[in-house]
Amino acid sequence: LFFCSLLRGDCMDEKIKKQSKFFEFVNHSINDEHKISHAYLLETNGNNDYMPVLKEFIKMILYVDHEDSKEFISHAIDTDNYPDLKYINPDGYWIKKEQLLQLEDQYSKKSMLDNKLIYVIDSAESLNDSSANTILKFLEEPPENIIAILVASNRFRVLETVVSRCQILSLDVEEDDDTQYDEFIVQFVNGLKSPDNLLIEFDYYLKNIFYDKNAIFKNLEILETLLFKILRSNLVNSDKFLDFNLDFEPILLSNILSVIEKNKENVQFNLNSKLWFHNFIIELMEVIYGV
Repeated sequence: LFFCSLLRGDCMDEKIKKQSKFFEFVNHSINDEHKISHAYLLETNGNNDYMPVLKEFIKMILYVDHEDSKEFISHAIDTDNYPDLKYINPDGYWIKKEQLLQLEDQYSKKSMLDNKLIYVIDSAESLNDSSANTILKFLEEPPENIIAILVASNRFRVLETVVSRCQILSLDVEEDDDTQYDEFIVQFVNGLKSPDNLLIEFDYYLKNIFYDKNAIFKNLEILETLLFKILRSNLVNSDKFLDFNLDFEPILLSNILSVIEKNKENVQFNLNSKLWFHNFIIELMEVIYGV
């Protein structure tokens, strides 16, 4: 009934309309099969404004045992005043171990509303090895009525040890992506076809893309997002990213993404930009040329 009211527009948002398949699946799982997982990974697939969808998903979980409290639950979640819902966001580049230890301490207590306790880890790709290890046991052996929702742009950017403990839910890809990429990023991506040329243009890319720690992290994020979109486009035989002239096999693109993810994590440490960039290109060459 809740799903029907969504489609009729009783609590309609344009983002929710576009995710009808997602809500059909969730409604069937929660209300028809009475299955609620203890941990979900919500894969946003480039949908940047996913919060309305996330909040409606949380409401559907909470309504199951509290049908008579829908109005209160809905208003409290919409206004970010629901006491048994916590959001964890990156502190700087990463989600810190201390944030998760604090969450575990808070959720060792009983629900204030005699309902499920839900925590959302936003940007779950920002979990590093330390924070991921902290949350793993909480995911594996959660106390009763505690539900985790991890949000990530795509599952491949989240540590596999975390992904394997979650039910994956994917939002439909928005087809109207008209993102304009910086010319230097475009040149760098096209340069992956012959990565030895990246060494020839070493100073050019160092000066314009990877000149300091903040720029390195930001532009690695952009590269990762773009390459994932190219990967997804290739898998569905779309011509959306043909301008990038990058007809790599999916496994090769995945390996390049792994190199980028590894280097993103290394950026948290002090580094010499010039030395880092040289090593980064060598790693890309090893993956692309298979040496």
